[in-house]
Amino acid sequence: MKKLKHLLMLAAILLSGLMAQPQRPGQTKDAMNDYYDKGDYANASLKAIEFLRTNEKNKNAQEILSISFNMALENINMEIKDLKEKSKTFAGDETVNTRKLIISKYELLKELDRKGREIVKIIPKQKVPLEFEKVNVSIELEAARKSLDESIEMAADMHYKRALDLMSRTDRESNKAAAKEFKVAESYLPNYKDSQVLYSEARKKGTTRVAIIPFDNVSGVTRYGGVGEMTSDKLRAAILNNKAASEFIEIYTRDQLNVVLQEHDLNQNSGMINQETIAKFGAALGIHQIITGKVMQIAAEQKQTIHDEARMNTRNVYLGQENYIDNEGKKRSRSVNGDVTAANLYHHKSAIANINGSYEMIDIESGRITASSQFSEIYEWTNNWATYRGDERAAIKPAGYDNGELSAPAQTELANKVIDILGDKIAREVINFIR
Repeated sequence: MKKLKHLLMLAAILLSGLMAQPQRPGQTKDAMNDYYDKGDYANASLKAIEFLRTNEKNKNAQEILSISFNMALENINMEIKDLKEKSKTFAGDETVNTRKLIISKYELLKELDRKGREIVKIIPKQKVPLEFEKVNVSIELEAARKSLDESIEMAADMHYKRALDLMSRTDRESNKAAAKEFKVAESYLPNYKDSQVLYSEARKKGTTRVAIIPFDNVSGVTRYGGVGEMTSDKLRAAILNNKAASEFIEIYTRDQLNVVLQEHDLNQNSGMINQETIAKFGAALGIHQIITGKVMQIAAEQKQTIHDEARMNTRNVYLGQENYIDNEGKKRSRSVNGDVTAANLYHHKSAIANINGSYEMIDIESGRITASSQFSEIYEWTNNWATYRGDERAAIKPAGYDNGELSAPAQTELANKVIDILGDKIAREVINFIR
C-alpha cells in the first residue's frame, strides 16, 4: 500500500512538471520550422536555439540555425537602416514610434548574439558548422536611445504648442481638443512645463454641460410607475457611471437644476423643471445641451407556460445481483441488467417587456436639434426546465436547462429591466455624439 502511494505521488509530481512547461520540444520544433518557412529568420533562430538546448544533436535544428542566424542579422541590419532613413527628419508621433522600433531591433540583435554564442559552447560536437558573426551594437543602441529621447521631447513640445494654439480659439470644442493635446504631451514627459494646470483649465472650458429633462410618458400606461422620470434617471446614471465620458461631459441632476433655477429666480412659481424653462434660460445656467424624449409605448407581460408532450426514454441499467447454480452445481452470483423507462416533459416559461419612443438633443445656443433618434428595446426573461415520470435513471437531463421552475419577474420589474437597457443604449449614443 505504501509503495502504491509512493508511485502515485511520483506520477503526480511528474505530471505537474510536464504541465508547468510552457512549450513541449515538439511544439518548439514545429514553431522553428514554421518561422523558417515564412522567412522570419530571427524567430527561427531563437526557436532553433531553444530546441537545441535539450536536443543538441538534432541535425535539422543545427542546419536551420546555421542558415537563419546570419540571415537574421543581415535582415535586421537592413531594417534598421530603412528605419533610420525614415526617422531622419522629425515628423511627430510617427518618428517617436519609429525610433522605438529601431531600439527594439538593436535589442533583438543583442539577444541573438548572446544566445548564439551560448549555444555554440553547449554543442561541443556539431554535425553542421555553426559560425556566427560577432555582434556588438552597444554604441549604436546608446545613440538610438539618445535619438529617441530627443524625439520624445520634440513630440511633447509639439503637442504642447498645438494645445496652446487651440486654447487661444476660446470655443468649447477647441478647448476640448486642447485638453487632449496636453494629455498627450504629459504622456511623453510627465509634468511637462505647465501642461497639467493648462489641461485642467482646457478640460473645464471644453466640458459639455447637459441637462436631462424627465421624458414625457405619452403611452397612457401608469401602472409601472413614473416611466418618464425612470427613463431619464437611468440615462443620467449610465452617463455618470462612464468614467471615460465624464472627462468632457457634466450632467446636471434635477436637484442641481432646481437649485440653479432658484438662484436665478427662475423657478418661484413652480417646482417643475421643463424643456421651455431650461431652453430659455440655459445660457444663464451654463447649460449647453438639453436631452428630452417621449415614451410612446411600454408594456410588460408574463406569457403562458408551454408544456411539451412527454417523450419516452429507455435505458439499460444495472438492477442488482442474482444467485444461480452453474453447470458444476456450484452456487455463484452475477449482475442483472434490465431496461428502465422514464417520460420526460419539457417546460418553457417566458416574460417580456418592450418600450419605444424617441429622444432629441437640443443645442442651447442655436436652439437647433443636434441629435435625435427613435428607440425600441426589448427585454425577455426565460425559464426552461424538465421533469420526468418513471425511473430517474432513464430521465434525460438536457444541457442548458434550469434546475427547476423559477418565478417570473413581476411586470414592474420587467419594465425596469427594459428601461435599464434603454438608458444604457441612449447613453452610448449621447457620449459618442458629444465626444
